[in-house]
Amino acid sequence: MNMKSSLLTLVCVFCAFLAVFAQEESSEEEKSMDEIAKEMSNPTLPMFNLSMFYDYQKMTGDLPGASDQSINLLGVQPPLPFPLKNGKNLIIRPLFTFNFAAPVYKSNGFESAGGLHFGDIPIDILYAGTNTETGVMFGYGAVANIPTNSSKDLRGEWRLGPSLLIGKLGAKAGGILIINNSFQLSGSGDKHHVLGGQYVFFVGLGNGWQFVASPPFSYNWKTEGLTLPIGGGPFRTIMMGKTPVKVGVQFNYYVSQPDLFGPKWGLRFNITPRLKRPW
Repeated sequence: MNMKSSLLTLVCVFCAFLAVFAQEESSEEEKSMDEIAKEMSNPTLPMFNLSMFYDYQKMTGDLPGASDQSINLLGVQPPLPFPLKNGKNLIIRPLFTFNFAAPVYKSNGFESAGGLHFGDIPIDILYAGTNTETGVMFGYGAVANIPTNSSKDLRGEWRLGPSLLIGKLGAKAGGILIINNSFQLSGSGDKHHVLGGQYVFFVGLGNGWQFVASPPFSYNWKTEGLTLPIGGGPFRTIMMGKTPVKVGVQFNYYVSQPDLFGPKWGLRFNITPRLKRPW
């Protein structure tokens, strides 16, 4: 599946969710686009922001043929937010991904895993909140990985570990750091424990526009492989009927990646509607 087909699939998924869970209340129309964009950038709020994205990554590395490889991935992350009586929120975020002909390195070189494969399911569980007076965000929880990939060559391991979120919201900008450490629970031989996370920075530009940087990073304690991108891109929050929708694109350049095989640069296209919470 090429980039055009992948983006078309993402748009179709977006339209389907929009039709089912479109906002019925007019309260969003009373807020400015800048206010809504800022709220949608806060991961501690109990909002049903349905994140959908398409990733294209150009690969590099010391393995023969590594620079000829690329990765195409479609992701959908439906949040499950539960407001609590103490003003905090419990938020569960499973991530469902689909890989398109991902490259696999074998004894005779790189081969395509072939076709479309349902990926592993990483899950974030977060207990968090934002201090409305200071703008400080704080949360903690757990991360897990469920090895559900339909390709044995791409399937990961069972993983579980703690996570931490800290951040600060200003009048127009904000910064967030999410960090976790997942421990490998399955598989034979030496275990590969991974430090991971995401740094987020956004600044409001007016009329619903933002500059956003939100790339994930990781460090494998066993192989000492660091994957660290820098980048960002323009986002805009608009109204589709009564539903706020944030759209944008980010470019990331990887200043560090595993020596043998890793991403060199990548593009991510995002579509995130704020839908009414089903409960």
